[in-house]
Amino acid sequence: MKKVLITNGLKDLFREKGSLFDRAEIMVLAAATNDEMLKICREEKIDLIVTQLDLPGLRSEEFFRIIRKRDELKGLSTIICCEDTLINRERCKQCSPNAVVTLPVEPALLHLKVQRFLNIAPRMNYRAALAIGIEGKFKNTPLQFWTENISVSGMLIKAEEPLSIGDGIFFSFFLPSGTHVTGYGEITRVEQKEDTSSAFLYGIKFTNITPSVRSAIEAEAKKYKR
Repeated sequence: MKKVLITNGLKDLFREKGSLFDRAEIMVLAAATNDEMLKICREEKIDLIVTQLDLPGLRSEEFFRIIRKRDELKGLSTIICCEDTLINRERCKQCSPNAVVTLPVEPALLHLKVQRFLNIAPRMNYRAALAIGIEGKFKNTPLQFWTENISVSGMLIKAEEPLSIGDGIFFSFFLPSGTHVTGYGEITRVEQKEDTSSAFLYGIKFTNITPSVRSAIEAEAKKYKR
């Protein structure tokens, strides 16, 4: 799973349903200050930081200096969002991020940069009937769920049945090409679709699918690459 650390001020850019960040293989963490971001970086294995130049607490220049100096942190990718001024350009040079995005942020541009840094496999939005079986639940009888999107590493599904993070599942469905997909996965994320809805979204990470099935999914997803 890829972990992205963002600032609270950028949360709205990461909430859109069906976006790059609404995927089973991406976890988004948020922080309010540079001090909090540094603490999270020390506690979690972060793959990408998307931050703002002016945050409370530790100055961004010092925050980035610490990241680049520590062996366990210097390999992560970084994006800074800031207004395009001469002072900010000079400050960004001192921070040496992997990329700079000017404010106001164009979501599509930011998502493209994030996808490049995370090296995320293409996925497609795809709604299909999905049979799910979970040992010890539903009397071991597969029930019908629905896929929302899918990539070679996992999928997002929707259901009204209560499931839990860590549940191992067996799944079965058909791709648009007619290929029958079966395999095993694990629930890595649970989210209620709406406050007033009984439907839940479940992020599934594939744990066991055959190479031929993986290739079929990849071929289909590339047709819908976003």
